[in-house]
Amino acid sequence: MTYNFSHLATVDHMTHISNLEGILANGLLSHNNPYQKVDISNEAVNRRRSSREPIYNKSLHDYVPFYFNPRNAMLYRNQQCFSNGLIIVLGFNTKIISTPGAVFTNGNAARSDTCFSSEKTFLETLNWDKVFSPRWVNYGQHDESIKTAMMSELLIHGGVSIDDLEVIFCATNESKQYIEKNMNIANVSVEVCPQLFF
Repeated sequence: MTYNFSHLATVDHMTHISNLEGILANGLLSHNNPYQKVDISNEAVNRRRSSREPIYNKSLHDYVPFYFNPRNAMLYRNQQCFSNGLIIVLGFNTKIISTPGAVFTNGNAARSDTCFSSEKTFLETLNWDKVFSPRWVNYGQHDESIKTAMMSELLIHGGVSIDDLEVIFCATNESKQYIEKNMNIANVSVEVCPQLFF
């Protein structure tokens, strides 16, 4: 059966702009790779990601994480930690959802209460209104269920070919100009998308 994910334009991976050259040259690789220059992961969360997922019993660190909604708590935290424009979002073709061995979650994979599945039908069970919510605080009240849903992930083991990269989203014109001037980005668009960022 074919599932319709037309509500997804891309699946997204956030990174530091300093990592882009290595990604373009070597593909998007899992956390433990020799090309990463700046680690943007939350140290406390990252320790929990050394655990194994329950489907294939592989370390979460051996997967490349993607978000369906990159405008989430991780992006917010990273924009607080790094200067404006240094965090970019890489938009990959949604066909990678069908990568053999892909794992799907209904929240951050490091949370103890997150559910995992290898079946694409699992995505039909996600609350997409919550996944794509623009915020997790309403009228001053923190909604943990929304914050969690916004962190739902697609995990791909090992790496993803750069051939599937479609767009690079930037917060500033300066970032866009830097990428276009210094990177080999044939067939990849670079877009300033301030509404994606905080």
